[in-house]
Amino acid sequence: MAESLKHVILRMAEERGKASFTPTEAAKQMRPPKPDEVKGEEKWRSFLRQVRAEAKGLARQGRIDILRRGEVVDPSKPIKGLIQLRKTPGSPAFDPDED
Repeated sequence: MAESLKHVILRMAEERGKASFTPTEAAKQMRPPKPDEVKGEEKWRSFLRQVRAEAKGLARQGRIDILRRGEVVDPSKPIKGLIQLRKTPGSPAFDPDED
């Protein structure tokens, strides 16, 4: 069974600990690039909006932080531009059987 987007984000956050990662990295986990794809038309790009939306939901739950220019942003407000994701300090560990 394929891993859900929520699980990909939480797993990556758990693996990175205090380090952050980009929505692009999560999208590429969902659909790795293939050698024959034309640059700029890779299938993983279609996951970017979904990653950002799922990240906002997880941030509202206190599971991850969304960072913009190194600062945590409020997930209930519009977020534009480049962002990073990381595990919220003190949030519960990712458990694929529970999440």
